[in-house]
Amino acid sequence: MTFDSRQLADEVLVDPDGTEQRLGDLWTEQPQVLLFLRHFG
Repeated sequence: MTFDSRQLADEVLVDPDGTEQRLGDLWTEQPQVLLFLRHFG
């Protein structure tokens, strides 16, 4: 599965403080790294 940055830009994430952040707004000022962790618990 591949993602286009335009598709990811509208995704909303919750930061550690509980504030919702639009993913596209995070990389307007500087490049960002998005890391997906998978847990097999």
